[in-house]
Amino acid sequence: MSVAKTFDLIDWLRRARLPLVIVISVMILGVCFLVYVTGGVRYVFAHSMYVPIVLAAIFFGVKGGILAGLIGGLVLGPLMPIDTNTGEMQNTINWLYRVGFFSLIGFVVGFASDRVAIYIKEMKWQSSHDRPTGLPNRALMADSIRDLSKLSEREGHSHFLMGIVMSNADEVEMNFGVSAIHQLITQMAHVARCELGSSSTVYRIAHDCLGVVLPEITEADVTQYAKNLGSVYKEPLAFGGLRLHCDIYLGGVSLDGVTDDPARYIEKVRYIASESRAKKKQGMLLVSSKNDASVRENIELLGELSQALDVGQLSMHYQPKIVMKTGCIYGAEALMRWTHPVRGKIPPNMFIPRAEESTLIDLVTHFAIDQALGQLSVWEKSGISGMNMAVNISTRNLMNRDFGKTVHQLLDFHGVSGESLELEITETSFMEDVESCMENLTELSDYNVILSIDDFGTGYSSLQYLDKLPVSIIKIDQSFVRGLPGDMGSIHIVEAAVDLAHKLGMKVVAEGVETSEACDFLRNAGCDILQGYYASAPVTAEEFDRLYSQCNGQLLSYPRYGSSAVRT
Repeated sequence: MSVAKTFDLIDWLRRARLPLVIVISVMILGVCFLVYVTGGVRYVFAHSMYVPIVLAAIFFGVKGGILAGLIGGLVLGPLMPIDTNTGEMQNTINWLYRVGFFSLIGFVVGFASDRVAIYIKEMKWQSSHDRPTGLPNRALMADSIRDLSKLSEREGHSHFLMGIVMSNADEVEMNFGVSAIHQLITQMAHVARCELGSSSTVYRIAHDCLGVVLPEITEADVTQYAKNLGSVYKEPLAFGGLRLHCDIYLGGVSLDGVTDDPARYIEKVRYIASESRAKKKQGMLLVSSKNDASVRENIELLGELSQALDVGQLSMHYQPKIVMKTGCIYGAEALMRWTHPVRGKIPPNMFIPRAEESTLIDLVTHFAIDQALGQLSVWEKSGISGMNMAVNISTRNLMNRDFGKTVHQLLDFHGVSGESLELEITETSFMEDVESCMENLTELSDYNVILSIDDFGTGYSSLQYLDKLPVSIIKIDQSFVRGLPGDMGSIHIVEAAVDLAHKLGMKVVAEGVETSEACDFLRNAGCDILQGYYASAPVTAEEFDRLYSQCNGQLLSYPRYGSSAVRT
């Protein structure tokens, strides 16, 4: 039996008072009878009284030990002869001394037992609670999740877990210390209990995250709880004499029965809450049993990505980019593809966004640039010269101090000039931390690497930096291009973007061009470069070679009369 289980058994026995009182009383009387029938207190059997006294002290502490000592001493006291054969009785001082010594033994053992019980109670509390805040911890939440399996779910009801994460915990800790986090987390838990009801227990499952178990409840009720919490958490929280604003995000997981390790459910709800924070989701990001499998699959894919790089499961496809005025192939965008031996072809949107949230993005981007530059070098040697190669990069890459040097090393290794490499940065993610990226942007520009803003038009903050950044190309997001030429809103945005870029000395790439009508409009609007399925889908390097050879580098031709471009 483990030590913890032994302590639990002792604790249970201490609480089972009546049966123990009866047992110890019977033992005291039994020892009294044994002493009498064996000849009196003159003999060694009187020492048997230590057993019930010690047991009483262990199970009932100081009070129980002293009381058992007094009773044990008295039953072997004035009425118990020294020798039952002669009838000789004890001197008063003898039995009084025995009563005192028995009581002393009961006190000493009882005191030690009480200290051990307090220590056990403290250790059990610490094992199930967060010490700085006093809140129940992950272990208790796991027990609550296990208990859900004993509840039968009514129709329309389910069990839910909710995660409540503080987005700016690091910022608060850096400026006000770790004690501020503990105080704010405690207040967040109090707010949650007030909104969810006093019967709901709020657990601290991470430094910046709380968890709640909501049994037998409807999804509509969970959504309403989240809405209420979202409103209340907009109010500042108190720290000392200050009022601090905390960014709170919510995530939820529905459980169709408890079939897994509770620790995995806790990690899942913490992950969903973090996802809500990353996506800046208003309300609550709720994962149901229907999409839970896809979340797990995405996590598993991320774990396999590093090996996929090593064993050659990842490859690059190339989508031609066309000069609008001539229809000639200007270059290509390198797009990553993953062919899994079991799952088959995995779309980039299933693993690239996940990789961007981890350090794996550095390996993925290094692979993409290395492969793209290697292919560019091969094309140059085979006679396809003057090509431009575009590669998507992440903001996390630009925040890596060595990224500029890494790109320079790859350019030197493949013997490719910086003017042939174009690095595309997504507008919305890049503009969140433009200052941190500026050093690498400047260094890349010094190597003559072309920089472009991808998905231009989906954000707005880039306008204030556009004339200060070393960017020479903007790519109009395909959501606007696909509306051409029928959508007036798209027309105005595209025309404004083209006009703005040209005034700043930049080129404009329109991606997602799928129709001849869109192509004609963009050409007339002054767009410089076209990319999309109208010209060509992404193809392998070998297919790109054949495509280039077949059209002799001019993928689109414009009839002398009429405006519609034609694939050659």
